[in-house]
Amino acid sequence: MLEMIMNPGAMTQAQWLIVGMLVLLALGILFFVYRTYQVIKEATQNKYKPNIGLSRAQDAARDVTDNQE
Repeated sequence: MLEMIMNPGAMTQAQWLIVGMLVLLALGILFFVYRTYQVIKEATQNKYKPNIGLSRAQDAARDVTDNQE
């Protein structure tokens, strides 16, 4: 294996094909892990904001003043 790395001109087409497939496989795995990490990170963030109570009254008052201007 080390000999092939040191002298890539001696590699056959089949060996280059295998190397290319392994590189694509590694890139695919890295992309999958990265996207999975992003989805998990986004899912853990709490984006829900209930529209009740004082916050609802404040938002309604702000909307009324914005519409009057």
